[in-house]
Amino acid sequence: MQNQLQVLPTPTPPPEPETCYDKQKLTNKQIEIIKWAATIQKLLKLLDGRDKMMKTIQYFIKILMHYKWAQAKHWSTITSQFSITRKVLRLGNAIGPMREISPWKDSPKTTFFLLNEIVNDISDDVFCFYKLGLVNKKIGTRAEIISAYCWFIGILNDVKENVILLRKQQRELCKKDEAIVTDVSQDVIQQKLQKIFITEISIVKLFMDGIFCACDIWNPSYSSSAQAWSGFFSGLLAAYKLWLKNY
Repeated sequence: MQNQLQVLPTPTPPPEPETCYDKQKLTNKQIEIIKWAATIQKLLKLLDGRDKMMKTIQYFIKILMHYKWAQAKHWSTITSQFSITRKVLRLGNAIGPMREISPWKDSPKTTFFLLNEIVNDISDDVFCFYKLGLVNKKIGTRAEIISAYCWFIGILNDVKENVILLRKQQRELCKKDEAIVTDVSQDVIQQKLQKIFITEISIVKLFMDGIFCACDIWNPSYSSSAQAWSGFFSGLLAAYKLWLKNY
């Protein structure tokens, strides 16, 4: 007898929730629930989506521990594991700005902030290696300090750019030629209002990041509570932005 190779069937991925049902037979409430489930599934597939969800949960637990609504002995291990996992997920982020940087084409300002982002990401990676026990404490501590200062510089620049973008979007919304009330113009206005809303969320989220980072740099007496709340709202707003883009 000749040996025959048995080819195992390739498993097919689970269908999207919104494709499993006949929408004509569902109520509006059921369609909305299916859409929510599909969006959650989509976010869980995204690396950034998982990171923001973990961040929100991590700092929500920290809020509970700060006010002694949860036992630190039990929950501190979970928040620590979330922190390490999020750091591991962000490993290699420096590759993005490294590919973008082009000193002979970009302005000095653009080159500076791209270099700042590269140093920030590399410092984050080194600090992650320290947390994993791959480098010594001296290197890890220096990497953490460098990362905090680079991140703060990046936050200030991002706030400035988002404020400029917000003003530009508001001016475009106020153009006289958009005042004509038609179905098309209403759709355009709604899209612009959505973009303005997302930019406003980005600015508030950046302020939360700035508070968190400032506590890392200057370490005030109230840094524990300030970082718990700012970290929670930063994660929540970032997750909400992703939700709006994918819903």
